[in-house]
Amino acid sequence: MLKRVTGEQWIALGVILIGFIMIWQITGIPKSTGYAGIGPRFFPSVIAFGLVIAGATLLIQSRPSKHPETEEKTQDPDHPLDYEIAHPHWRMFSIASAALILHMSLIGFIGFTLAGTLLCFGICLALETSHKIRDLILSFLLVLGLFHLFKWLGLNLPALISGGFL
Repeated sequence: MLKRVTGEQWIALGVILIGFIMIWQITGIPKSTGYAGIGPRFFPSVIAFGLVIAGATLLIQSRPSKHPETEEKTQDPDHPLDYEIAHPHWRMFSIASAALILHMSLIGFIGFTLAGTLLCFGICLALETSHKIRDLILSFLLVLGLFHLFKWLGLNLPALISGGFL
């Protein structure tokens, strides 16, 4: 008897397919290592293999169990479950989108560190966290650490001050 493929399984198969398409496309990138010591294929390969692994994990998790717990067995017939329909949170989406667009448009002018800080802080605002000052400080420290990590790897990011501290 053929079993019907669920929506979760289709999504998992789609993620695996995207990963394999990326792996196939990566073969067109030249192998030169450049000045950074790692080639241009490294990060796309990590992402592609991560997609394949994540898709396989999703596929395994979406398999039906051998002993399904049906709603009829677990639900009290006198008290039916009320399922609330989730509505999109447009304010959160708008703030996060604006933060991303602002980051992309300002990174060349104010540098990676300040543009990244605006992005991280914008995401914190979208998620409606309650500690704004702490979020701003942690966003700055996180992005500053990333900036110096990339600098240590030999990758140049746009800096606000020439010399590359910020």
